[in-house]
Amino acid sequence: MLVNLISAIAVSAIVFLLVWAYFRTVKKPMPRALLPILIGGTAISYGIYSEYSWESRTLQQMPASVEVVSTFEGRSVFSPWAYLIPRTDRMSLVDTNTIRRNPEHPDYLILDLLLMQRFSPVMQVRQLVDCQRSQRADLTNDPVFDSEGLPTDLQWETLPEDHRLLEVACATP
Repeated sequence: MLVNLISAIAVSAIVFLLVWAYFRTVKKPMPRALLPILIGGTAISYGIYSEYSWESRTLQQMPASVEVVSTFEGRSVFSPWAYLIPRTDRMSLVDTNTIRRNPEHPDYLILDLLLMQRFSPVMQVRQLVDCQRSQRADLTNDPVFDSEGLPTDLQWETLPEDHRLLEVACATP
């Protein structure tokens, strides 16, 4: 958040200096009301740009093996334009290179779901996905396994057949 503030101040200063240089070049006085309008408008415009480009800038930094599972739109009273054009504030990602499959139970996959949100640290949630039954469950740090090698006492959540998590995870060889 501090980086966004510093960036907004820097962009506003650059725009102000360019407009100031223009008025010096044409040898006309700069209108006094132009300074706060210019700085405020530039800072707000940079803030809007930063909000709406967060998803694409974040995904550009990810390796090609990362797939978006879901995105969540955000709206705020402090950015009323988001009610007209929603922005992405959170997303769930899966790195397909980290999906593990048990050869004895090929329908069960273990994957790490990355939960990303603006201005928050990335959370990693280990999940067990059952491709056969279209279910998923969160794995705890110390799962208890039965005699077949499957975790017990899981809270399974049934997913729709066309859920993106199933498409990404179950299509991985």
